[in-house]
Amino acid sequence: MISQFSVSKYSYRVRIRGKYATAISKLALDLGYTIAQASDVIISRFSINVDNSAPDVTIKDSERIPGALTVMGKCGVVNDVVNNLLRVVENEALTWKSVVPLHRVIIGIVNVSNGNYLVDIGNGIKAVLRAPGNAYNDGDVIPIIISKTRVYPSDELVAMPGIRVDTEYVSIVPGSGTVLFSRHIREYEARQVLLKVGLKYVSKLSGYSIKWRSSAQFLTENEAAREAERALSIFNEVNAASRSSSPYTVLQDGECITEIMLNGRAKLLLDNVRNNVMPTIMGHHTYKTLRRRTTLLDFVESFLSHCNDRAGFSAEFMRQLMSRRHRVGIMHIKPSGEVIRLGIADALKLEPGDIVLLRRLRGGGYLDGLGLPKEEGDIAITCSSVGSEYLVHVYADRSLRPKGIYVNINTPIEYTGGNVLYIDLVVDIVKRWDSNEARVIDYDEYISYVSMGVIPSKLQVRVEKLISELLRNIHGFGEECINKARELIR
Repeated sequence: MISQFSVSKYSYRVRIRGKYATAISKLALDLGYTIAQASDVIISRFSINVDNSAPDVTIKDSERIPGALTVMGKCGVVNDVVNNLLRVVENEALTWKSVVPLHRVIIGIVNVSNGNYLVDIGNGIKAVLRAPGNAYNDGDVIPIIISKTRVYPSDELVAMPGIRVDTEYVSIVPGSGTVLFSRHIREYEARQVLLKVGLKYVSKLSGYSIKWRSSAQFLTENEAAREAERALSIFNEVNAASRSSSPYTVLQDGECITEIMLNGRAKLLLDNVRNNVMPTIMGHHTYKTLRRRTTLLDFVESFLSHCNDRAGFSAEFMRQLMSRRHRVGIMHIKPSGEVIRLGIADALKLEPGDIVLLRRLRGGGYLDGLGLPKEEGDIAITCSSVGSEYLVHVYADRSLRPKGIYVNINTPIEYTGGNVLYIDLVVDIVKRWDSNEARVIDYDEYISYVSMGVIPSKLQVRVEKLISELLRNIHGFGEECINKARELIR
């Protein structure tokens, strides 16, 4: 593989964006990392020098999962940074890693099946090959680019023929000889400088374009020219190697991507890290999970420095936040990354230690896991509490006569200010009301996530303990839940 990068283990440059920026900046500095391209707020908050060099890794809010983090960049750095983050949050997180680095360039073997192309890239991995019909024969050996990687199970792994080169500042990609810009390069002056340099060098390429990466916006004209020259030199090396390399040879490593699905406990730990920088209530990051505007939170935290009881202050904020809601959403996040909104529920009771919700179900189909017909007028009563690792759902008819119990095992329940949120851990306990038998369902699916390394061992221990407890006590939990609802509706 032709190396474009070299990085010392102890001099990682980390770019940090999003809701966790203060907490993660604190961790990064404590680990001896350099914060690159820091925002003005972070520069001021930590009194650090401006460093606009290109980062080795970027940590930002996930664009796919509420409350999750995306870590992407040089593969070795990503692995180290993710491991350090997981240690800090005490492994209270689920993780997914890209099966192949994005934009990896590799020599693959074409497979043709029913007119469709796949490409074998080694290690038993095949990608969909986007190429014109009749362009290749089965067994052809060609250089390919991973244009779309798989992080979550539903993602498609996609490749395209050709090569590309990515340095810290510039990419040379298949194209029509144009100069392209990262969407993060917005300033007119910067774009004009980069356009001038790009046009000079793109004329030396045939069938390829130059794309300036976001870090290029900080370059002078001379620096941009040196980076373009360097990228062109690497491109020529990769191009030459692509004609003579054997199958599965990696010509460019690409960028690794890891998604970290933080649970409620992990967010509390990051609240504590942030509190070492500035007053932060417990529940800060949960509250921000689904919000862009945090004026209320900022206002409340402005009083925290005058209070000696952070835990009590935080608990009272949560009580007040919950007391003002009569309807709440339920956000069910699956380990696969699928986000399911279970709808809006009426809040019969909404307190940190006692949540009782009512949802009205539509007729048709069957009640989850119970095999009982879902009839018009049926309702679901949900009981839990903030921090609980399970939700009790009691299904009943319109007269509150119970039909069955469904207990969902999950990460600690969070309240975001308008939604109950949790990560589903797949395995559930069910029982028909008139039956003496409680059953575990979806255990095989749960084990599949365990075997993939998505669910950490710490959570596995808690899940196994909960399964035993719930099997013994499910009917009692169901009775307690339905009785609460009857009292509250009366």
